[in-house]
Amino acid sequence: MALVLLRLRLVIAGRSRGQSNGARLYLATTWVVGSIGGLMACMFIATLVSGGGVGDLLMLALFASIFIPWVVGPIVEPTLADGVVDPQRLEQFPLTGWQQVSGLLAGALISPTTTFTFLFAAGGTIAINQSFPARLASLLVAVAFTVMCVAVSRAAQAVLAGALRSRRGADIAAFSASLMVLGIYLFAQQARSASAALGGQSATGPLGTFLGWTPPGAAGEAISSARDGNWLGFLLRLAVILLTTALALTGWVWALGRRVDGVTSAHRKPHRHPTVAMPLSPALLRSLPPGPTSAAAAQQLRYFFFRSPRAIQTLIIPPVMGVVVAHASFADYGLAAQSAAFAAMSVVAGSFNLFGYDGPGFGYLLLGGARMSRVLIGKAMAPLLYLVPLVVVFNLTEALIRGTQGLVVPAILAGTSVVALGVGVGSLSSVFNASDQSRVGQRHGSFLKVFAWFMGFFAFTGFGALVWVLADWAVGSTLTAVGLTVVSIGVSLLLLRWAGRRLERDPYSVLAKLDQRVA
Repeated sequence: MALVLLRLRLVIAGRSRGQSNGARLYLATTWVVGSIGGLMACMFIATLVSGGGVGDLLMLALFASIFIPWVVGPIVEPTLADGVVDPQRLEQFPLTGWQQVSGLLAGALISPTTTFTFLFAAGGTIAINQSFPARLASLLVAVAFTVMCVAVSRAAQAVLAGALRSRRGADIAAFSASLMVLGIYLFAQQARSASAALGGQSATGPLGTFLGWTPPGAAGEAISSARDGNWLGFLLRLAVILLTTALALTGWVWALGRRVDGVTSAHRKPHRHPTVAMPLSPALLRSLPPGPTSAAAAQQLRYFFFRSPRAIQTLIIPPVMGVVVAHASFADYGLAAQSAAFAAMSVVAGSFNLFGYDGPGFGYLLLGGARMSRVLIGKAMAPLLYLVPLVVVFNLTEALIRGTQGLVVPAILAGTSVVALGVGVGSLSSVFNASDQSRVGQRHGSFLKVFAWFMGFFAFTGFGALVWVLADWAVGSTLTAVGLTVVSIGVSLLLLRWAGRRLERDPYSVLAKLDQRVA
């Protein structure tokens, strides 16, 4: 039965990717990146195993850093989860919980991320000065660690599926994703000081002892124990891994069986909450004349703040990372450079796929009969309503911290210029590279195109920064800020007009990208 479900998983995954050249290129790229990255990680782990000493503690930390995204990632960002075989659909078949779990587990083990994890954990097998039994033990640990990562990840998704489908759970997941991304980025920023701090400790210290008994750290400690001939320690750490895997699989089976047996939220007493009618248009847009533009802007703001948890992430994660980048990497270049960096990091996520949260619902916009260029203008206005205030608040705060209040106005104009350019370039990207973000797993093959648009925007912004520096040197900061802000807004309007004309001329090409049924 596991092989049948494995085959079903591969067939569904192949059909969902499509047969286009972009889909094939995306699939090949993910496997190549996963394999090459895994081989590089394998060699690095082999170096740590061969060296011993402080490297053992670093290896424990690396195993933990690989395990945590497996558990947390698919929960806080559903697009990372492999949803091609939905457990709810398997409820219709006469399968036991263990049969479902075995098939889903076998299917999940075939992926680029799993390949990377296995190659990373198998570094001990190619370490120098290792005995043959130690190499076999390292291979066994690599297999057990990979299965544990997949099992715990899928079990966590199954157990928390009901909570994550609720609005409150989705909001908590979105906020947790923001904290996770910020933590990872801050760790990367402080990697040098963190490495120096680890250099004064060893795997036998308090930190190493604690990590060595956690499920991911036990894998690294088992490899070290096999290298040193401590087979009792190896067996104890391997038992921790196997016990964790068994508990995860049991929890997975329990979650599936609980849903099949009907023990769901339907048996709970309904809670009635007082309802308050929410106006269709927020207060900021009520001064605009009613029409397609204001309606599209109001709809986009609803997506951002009330409808899509992933949209909430785009409001939180990029600006937070922008603050870190601007404050840490551009502090020596002046407040205007910090403002531009913050704006560039903040604008891309919410402006480069304006119809993404509509998804197949884009067809209803066409049926509405409104001019699509007006709809595009309204959707492009929505990011401005929160990005410009964010730029102002960032510059005021940074100026108070640095004591550069006299440079606030040019800096705000610099950030506003970048936001304007981002909205203009983003409108073109939204028409030429639209992708469905309304559902999980609908963006296969679009990563490389999205990355290309991002890099094009950053290159465009970099050229504008060069012009800004030269003009500042020639005519001063105030005239430069005012003049280039006007130019940036003009360029943005031209790009927006170009995108609107393209959209009105061929709206069905955008619909085909957003709705696979039309394609």
